[in-house]
Amino acid sequence: MQVTAAAPNRRPVRVLPETVANQIAAGEVVERPASVVKELVENALDAEATRITVSIESGGIKSIEVEDNGYGMIPEDALAALERQATSKITDTEDITRICTFGFRGEAIPSIASVSRFTLITRSADADSATELNVVGGTLEHVTETGHPVGTTLRVQDLFFNLPARRKFLRTAATELARIRQTLTSIALAHPTIAFRLRSEGKDLFRLPENDTLEDRLRALLGVPIAQSLSLINHTEGDIHVSGYISRVDAPATGTPEQYVFVNHRTATAAQIQYAVREVWPLRDRRPTVVLFVDLPPEMVDVNVHPAKREVRFRRGNAVINAVSTAIARALNLFEADTSPLPPAPTIPLPTPQAPAPAPAPLPRPAAPTVLQRTLPLESSPTPPSPPSPETPELVIAPVRPPPPPPDAVAAPKRNFSWVRIADLLEPGYWLVVTEQGYVTIDAAAALERILYERFMKTSAAPITQPLLIPETLTLSPTDAERVTRFLAELEACGFGISPFASNTFLVDAVPQLLSEVPLQTLIPAIAEDLDLTGVRKGIENWRQEIAARAAASAVARTLQIQTRETAETLLHQLSYCAMPYATPRGRPVMILTTYRELARRFQRS
Repeated sequence: MQVTAAAPNRRPVRVLPETVANQIAAGEVVERPASVVKELVENALDAEATRITVSIESGGIKSIEVEDNGYGMIPEDALAALERQATSKITDTEDITRICTFGFRGEAIPSIASVSRFTLITRSADADSATELNVVGGTLEHVTETGHPVGTTLRVQDLFFNLPARRKFLRTAATELARIRQTLTSIALAHPTIAFRLRSEGKDLFRLPENDTLEDRLRALLGVPIAQSLSLINHTEGDIHVSGYISRVDAPATGTPEQYVFVNHRTATAAQIQYAVREVWPLRDRRPTVVLFVDLPPEMVDVNVHPAKREVRFRRGNAVINAVSTAIARALNLFEADTSPLPPAPTIPLPTPQAPAPAPAPLPRPAAPTVLQRTLPLESSPTPPSPPSPETPELVIAPVRPPPPPPDAVAAPKRNFSWVRIADLLEPGYWLVVTEQGYVTIDAAAALERILYERFMKTSAAPITQPLLIPETLTLSPTDAERVTRFLAELEACGFGISPFASNTFLVDAVPQLLSEVPLQTLIPAIAEDLDLTGVRKGIENWRQEIAARAAASAVARTLQIQTRETAETLLHQLSYCAMPYATPRGRPVMILTTYRELARRFQRS
């Protein structure tokens, strides 16, 4: 018999050791301390607990403890809970199609125990003593009897101690704690009748009593200003019931918008629900705060799509979209929307860069303007130059969304176009400009916004702080307050004078000079959120540009759109020296080019 030599790169198929398999499974369930809290708290809810306490040390990296008063486990069940695919929630494949519990896959406890020093203490009502299990890195070390009230306590210490590569990807303790707080906030909103307590380093972050109403939870967890700005949602369509709250359209923006979606009281995301909320919400310049409950028969929803059970899929997605859309539209009274035109903008003199006008609150995005086509008088119509030859490259005037210019690019004076001539001023605030390539339609307001933005960027390398005549107090949601507390020094670097005043309340006594009248209730939480998501260095630079962009937009909104040829020519000259003259800081086109070649094509000239 001839023996064939094995391929040098061939690797035999082997069954993984149990400890390795558990650590791989842990990667699906245990992403960070917040996911540990989620799994253990959901197990407590399935155990019919009415009081749940979560205690944290070092953002959950050092220690997480979840204590509940549920029905507990007998010793045999406690040992079985350490095995993979061990669960009391389902018995056959039919149960998977009608899941009514939170944890059901039997992966959480063994996965968590495989990447930590894990302790489980549990006692059922009919037992005289409790069972304590100690597991280190997935290996069971001790099983003892101990004293404990009816219920379960789970302690997770030194998360990822045996996986340093995973541990180094965790954020700071403050950031991980913020994620835990957000996770428990979501669960507590979904279950207002359950008492929740969150402790960190021995101090209570919140303590919620039993038998709250949803309104009580909204006030306690999101803050009174946000709770007062919400509109009730309550709509039933067939066997789908949609309830909850959403920001009123006419309510002032308060803090960072937060969105919580629950499907059959399980925290989840679903593309259909996100689409419905996005399409119905009428304001495009800001997102709403949403606390949305979608309840439907269990067989209509698949909760086993995502390994961590975050995403769900509907078997009748269109029906869910229709129900959610109708519910939100009714809550916001969109069926009787006001279609009256907006009042004209006030007439205010043109600002100078030395004293820029302060920025107001963001306004709803206006509809696209309609350009009036006017026939130029023959006696004043200039003779357009000849169309360029095919070898002449066309000038790209208006990219849709150019990136914001870096600060050093603004400082270099370079003229982007020179041979231009204003042909006429159109009534809605546009200029008709003749160039060598064709004619350009310029939005006068957008041009002024770009000019002022680049002026402000040159003068705002170090923000000028302006003291407030009367200091302003900000009461924020707990999530926003935690972020602002972490980034107080960075907010001062952005030009704000801000200090803690009371629980979730801050005192602001100074702001950047360009934003002396911007609503701080939304601006400061937004800056803190950006610093958290993008990092301090990038976040500060982003907001330096954002402050200049808001100031420029505000100045233009308060300025009369000058319709004299002399002013237009002056601004056009200044625009030609801008680093990015073709779009506003927010990406709106400043000018649109129609080439002579395009005109010849449209008029079917040979």
